[in-house]
Amino acid sequence: MRQSRARMIARRYGLTRLGAGCTVAPFGPTVFQIREELVKLTKLTAGAGVFLLGVISVAAQAPAPKAEIAALEFQTPKNGMVKQYEDGRKQKVDWHKQQKDTQALFVFETLTGERTGTYIVGRLGQHWADMDTPSVTDAADLAEYQKAIGASVEKLTTAYYEYMPKVSNPPTDMNGKYTEVITFHIRYGHNDDFRSAIARVHDARTQLKTPSHYNWYHLVTGGPGGTYVLTIEHANWAAIEDDPAIKPLRDVLREAFGEQEAMSVIERINSSVESTYDELIQFRPDLSYMPAK
Repeated sequence: MRQSRARMIARRYGLTRLGAGCTVAPFGPTVFQIREELVKLTKLTAGAGVFLLGVISVAAQAPAPKAEIAALEFQTPKNGMVKQYEDGRKQKVDWHKQQKDTQALFVFETLTGERTGTYIVGRLGQHWADMDTPSVTDAADLAEYQKAIGASVEKLTTAYYEYMPKVSNPPTDMNGKYTEVITFHIRYGHNDDFRSAIARVHDARTQLKTPSHYNWYHLVTGGPGGTYVLTIEHANWAAIEDDPAIKPLRDVLREAFGEQEAMSVIERINSSVESTYDELIQFRPDLSYMPAK
């Protein structure tokens, strides 16, 4: 992706620099009679403490939401064997139908970048425990893969990403033909800065109800630590052009939080991001498996 394109993305979605400032307002009791009011205050404080402990206890007992995982394989066909690879993928779709597999298998084709021509194959929205009891056994799936596809694959890499729902704003229609995939590599020791920064960007866009939609993931295993991925769907090539309805990040932050915090967020992103990499992928429904409803 050209450097100018990467800069445009940075301005548009605020994914190359961020931060969050906060102030604590001082407060204290008003004048009170020493004896009576001090007794009242002591009782109130004790009662509040018991209530707070009760709230914390309930919160501790509440089950944490399960993480949603994107389990992905990056499959690069051998030179001159793209047709054989795609034919094999279609054969495997038929096999999943015969097995009455209850889990969808998505396939995307990489259109730009160093991995152009690589297919991304994976299951989305799973929980870790789901992988212990797959609809189709791993052994049977691997055997069919080797039979239908394996001979046409030059390279295969597996990676697991965790979805970040608290900082994402997914599209409502899910009909994007293309998906922009922007990978962020974070400097060692700056993960917390980056996470808090993108959280504030999300807060600002939510507060102002901007029309932008995006999803965030972070890499759990299968690559360098401190790797985050932003995905943005596009209906067509024309939709990749800057949308005038979406304000630049700096303007959004200023409007939501003021100049001081806006600069803090921007600076936090600048200091935490080591590099970014941009790719475009296309969903391939003809090679994907969708279970019958």
